[in-house]
This record gives sequence, C-alpha cells and structure tokens, in this order.
Amino acid sequence: MPWTRPDNVPYPNVWWTFDAPDPDREDGALATYRVEDLTEDRIEDAVKLYTEHFLDDEPLCSYGRVRHNAVSYEEVVKFWMHVFSEKMTIVCYKEGSKELVGANLLAVKCVNDKTDITGLIKSESMQKLVAVNEYMTDTVNLFERYGVDKYLTAYGLSVNNRYRGRGIATEILKARRPICRAFGLRLSSTNFTAIGSQIPAAKIGFQTDLEMMYDEFVKVNPTYTFEGIKSKSIKLMSLQIE
Repeated sequence: MPWTRPDNVPYPNVWWTFDAPDPDREDGALATYRVEDLTEDRIEDAVKLYTEHFLDDEPLCSYGRVRHNAVSYEEVVKFWMHVFSEKMTIVCYKEGSKELVGANLLAVKCVNDKTDITGLIKSESMQKLVAVNEYMTDTVNLFERYGVDKYLTAYGLSVNNRYRGRGIATEILKARRPICRAFGLRLSSTNFTAIGSQIPAAKIGFQTDLEMMYDEFVKVNPTYTFEGIKSKSIKLMSLQIE
C-alpha cells in the first residue's frame, strides 16, 4: 500500500517560522515568514511558482527545456499534481501577504512502494531527468544504508526570484526536521541538483551519500549527455533525524 498522510497529524499545519529581510522594505527590515502545508486552494499558485521560478533554473529541467516543450511540460505538471495529492508539499509565506515565497515538493518513499511513473513519461527530456534521479537512489540503497523502511524525499525546492538571496531556501529546508518528527520518519533524503540547494542543505546538516558530475553520466548510459548544463554535479544528500 502506498503511504498516506495519517489523520492524527493536523492538516494544514505550520511547520516552521523565521525572520528574514523583507524585499518590500528598502531599510533592510526583517519580516516574519512561515512554512506550512500546501492547501488545495493554492495548488494553482504553486504550479505557477514552479513554472515561473523553477523550470528554467533547476539544471535538469532547464537543460531539457521542460517548460518550453508542450509534452514535457504537461508531464511535469501531472507529476506535480500527483505529489500535491499526498498533502506533504510545503509552501512559504511572508506574514501579511498571500504571495508564495517558496515551496518544496515533498513525499514519503516506502521500501515496498512499487509505484512506477516511467510508463507515463514519453518525452525524452523527462525520461532522462527521471533516469538520472533514479540512478542516484538506486546506486545508494537508502533503506539498507540507514536501516529505515520509509523516508521523506523531495522533488524540487523553489524560491520566488523576488525573495532570493535572503536565506529562504535554508529556512524551508529546516522544516524537514519537525515534519519528520511529526510523521515518525528518521530520515530525509533528496537529490540536490544545483549548488544553490546543495549549500543550504549542507548548512542544516545534510550529508552527501553520492555525488556524480554531470559529465560522468555518459559512462552510465551514452544517451545521458549534459554538455553545457548549468551545474557541476548532482548530490544525493541525507539528513538523519534524532
């Protein structure tokens, strides 16, 4: 059985609050931000956030021009909607504003989860993206390495361009700890595809399980070429929860 969010954990829930510079203040004053569950009424806004502030920035999506290929874009939106349906995705707001500051597509992976989305993906760019991510997690058997039967994973961390450079990504990642504790999860693991997410992850305690240079993937499969990709490597990184 696929993992489902238990009823004993409040939904929606605020998982983390923090102070960071307010882009609407020229004096550098701080604003309070909160990280909470994505609710159904904001799903359309979350799709817009990921479309406008993620697809052209995340190295694999950008390289594959996912946003600019109708088939690839339709596939990625369907995948987002599937992840949203698990009610684990978190979003960030500035107090007093309804604007989406950022988001993190979260999901729980179980050792006996047999879900296979490869058959739903037809475009070459999305097939390559999925294959690279699966190679990372298949190479490192996280269930065996950490002795767990489930863990919290993620499929994209996005911050609105207007709010970047304020440590928002780091704060959104900090919400992983209280989320894991609430659901009884002892591990969170993610493929971080760019230095902009790898550095914040390391700051809060994520350790690198495996790093692959993008130009090394051609050794795995001759079709996995990433010449000109705007990142050096992909890192599978894990955070153990005490």
